[in-house]
Amino acid sequence: MDRLLVPHRRPHIVDDINIHEVCERVRSIVLAEYPAGLVVRRDYDLSLPEITGDKEQLIQAVLNIAQNAVHALSERIARGDAELVFKTRVSRQVTLARIRYRLALNLHIIDNGPGIPAEMIEKVFFPLVSGTEGGSGLGLTLAQTLIQRHGGIIECESRPGHTEFLIRLPMVRA
Repeated sequence: MDRLLVPHRRPHIVDDINIHEVCERVRSIVLAEYPAGLVVRRDYDLSLPEITGDKEQLIQAVLNIAQNAVHALSERIARGDAELVFKTRVSRQVTLARIRYRLALNLHIIDNGPGIPAEMIEKVFFPLVSGTEGGSGLGLTLAQTLIQRHGGIIECESRPGHTEFLIRLPMVRA
């Protein structure tokens, strides 16, 4: 429990990271767990430069979001029409944590599940809030903490058939 709630106890190992390697690692984990009924699409901007960060922490953050998505897709996986999309883009002139950046990385994690109920959307990043039976409610909280450690933010929008988590990470300071 301490490891999940207090991720700063593990040393923050900073290096240059290709965000697509992070996505591919998460994609392989998800597909190993769900080899049938789920399509994981990639829509990458291959011109993105590397970012600076802790690769393992970013993998954990993206994996937590992807696993939540896959759990929400359980009915669609059973029907064979579940879809998870990893999409990368760049945005210009972005302010993250009151710091202005010329460029920021946008990583969209999109699923075609039932959506997050409106009454839960504002609380999804709170600890111990879970929409799944038996869920700990710590996955998105940890993801948010790890992304914030990288100077980034996570946003979420959802409606039936489309839930999108957007991770924004700094690339170049203004």
